[in-house]
Amino acid sequence: MASRHDLEGGPASRSEESEELVSQDGPVEDGETAGQAVGRSGRPLASRLAGGLGILAAVPAGAVAGSAVLIGVAAVTANRVLAGLAGAAAMVAVALAVAWWGATRVATAAWARRALAGAAVGVSIVLVGGAGWVLVYAPAPEVATPDSKGVAYWDLATGSRIAYRHAPAEAGSGAAPVVLVHGGPGAPDSDPAGVAVRLSAAGFDVYRYDQIGAGLSRRLDDVAGYTVARHVADLEAIREAIGAQQMILVGSSWGGTLIASYLAEHPDRVARAVISSPSPLWAPAFDDDARLTEAGRQDQMAVVADHPRFAVANVMLDTLGVRTSRALFPDRQIDGVFAQVIDQIDLRPGCPATADAVDDAVTGVGFWANAMTVRSSREVADPRPALSALDVPVLVLRAECDYLAWEVTREYRDVLPGAILVPVDDAGHGVARDRPDRYVDIVRSFLVDGTHDGEPYTSDRAPW
Repeated sequence: MASRHDLEGGPASRSEESEELVSQDGPVEDGETAGQAVGRSGRPLASRLAGGLGILAAVPAGAVAGSAVLIGVAAVTANRVLAGLAGAAAMVAVALAVAWWGATRVATAAWARRALAGAAVGVSIVLVGGAGWVLVYAPAPEVATPDSKGVAYWDLATGSRIAYRHAPAEAGSGAAPVVLVHGGPGAPDSDPAGVAVRLSAAGFDVYRYDQIGAGLSRRLDDVAGYTVARHVADLEAIREAIGAQQMILVGSSWGGTLIASYLAEHPDRVARAVISSPSPLWAPAFDDDARLTEAGRQDQMAVVADHPRFAVANVMLDTLGVRTSRALFPDRQIDGVFAQVIDQIDLRPGCPATADAVDDAVTGVGFWANAMTVRSSREVADPRPALSALDVPVLVLRAECDYLAWEVTREYRDVLPGAILVPVDDAGHGVARDRPDRYVDIVRSFLVDGTHDGEPYTSDRAPW
């Protein structure tokens, strides 16, 4: 028979009471004692902690899933709209699933679970979706359209449709025609110094063309076609279209590099050349640190930081390949960003503005022509052995405030046997823009009678 003590509150009764109290607060897990912390939600502490971490993890999990699906769909379909919708759906689905898993371990009430999961998904949409919109899908800045007045077209044997402007010689001199070669790559200029007109007045037929993928020239459907070899072939086809035995080539920045590449392939087709503020003769010879001055490097880093979409496009191209990157960043979307980057770069870092400078608005830039040609330039054969045997007069202009390193310019003088180097004071990367009269005088004198205004610079040290 049970004792009075057992019936009225002995050890057995108190144990049952304790278990009842625990069961009201939440179930006891295996190995857990009633004395362990159990919250008001009815969930053990360990479960609630795991659930909280799950809710927090919903945002990065959604971001990873959404990005993976976005990239995968873009790679397969090359359709940025479909990729965006699929990525958004994947982000929401994964974020919701992870957040709901966490909410069930934190809250017992259905409304609380829904609120927690909804909040996590909302944060994912705001943060992840907002970042994706800003970096990929936001409307592109408007791209200034080049002036089409006086524009004609060559349909070249290379398959390129090239826009050009022709300034015929005012008086026949019998000289080889002048072809102006712009920089970038993919960044035609508007000839702010009026070089074409002023050289035509001196008796030269002058042609100013937009390289393939830029200006009013045709864009390629397959951006892998933007190569150094394609640009060289286009230039040779232009010579054939003009009907000239030889050309005079005048270019700056990347245009100088293209001229050098053309000279290495067709040395007998160039009568003279003028190269100002050139990019590296052979890209692999200079890394980014060696290519730029310190002021130029700091400026360009700051500009890229101001334009994350430009940086993301280049990173995607390097890591995900051409197809995916082109799908997410088509010409219309990324060209405007590229134009802003170019417009913001300080062409004369560390030096004050000059009163002589003329406006040179950026128009018709081509991001993909630039990005793919730059990558192609890192893979071309070294042209320097061929150039070292060249017998062509070449004028190289070095600006005082160029953002490119002195060693980049000096190599042209050192490699090309027929090259002379002339420094230009108070000018930046755009010599024709900063010192238009000085630039035209130097170029015209060199082309007309082979002279130059200023002493050739022969030292290995920078002039300034």
